[in-house]
Amino acid sequence: MGKFTGMPYDAIFEKHGNVFLKFYDGELEIAHNGVETFTQVKKRVLSMIDHVIKEHENKNVLLVTHMDPIKAMISTIMDANANSMFELIIENGSLTIFKEHQGKLSLSAINVMNAERFDLNI
Repeated sequence: MGKFTGMPYDAIFEKHGNVFLKFYDGELEIAHNGVETFTQVKKRVLSMIDHVIKEHENKNVLLVTHMDPIKAMISTIMDANANSMFELIIENGSLTIFKEHQGKLSLSAINVMNAERFDLNI
């Protein structure tokens, strides 16, 4: 959280407004406070996904991460706007399933707590 680290939410919001919505919207105020922008997160995540796809072609891969990289993938696949990403809740410990086929990524499941009903084979 850059310069916001250690600050109470109320103090951040009072001085800067809704920094979370600003993060997803790509407002430069976020970057000026030492916080990676959502666009930067997406670029970093997509680069890593490209690497994983090349290194593990036609294989299932488990990636463990937190909410924003998952939202970066969803935003890319669904071309979702900042407000949609701000409103989207990714549950702790949930499973989000992405698939790649012939260079295209798709979203198969989100916020799954029991994966038994999903065919995880491509």
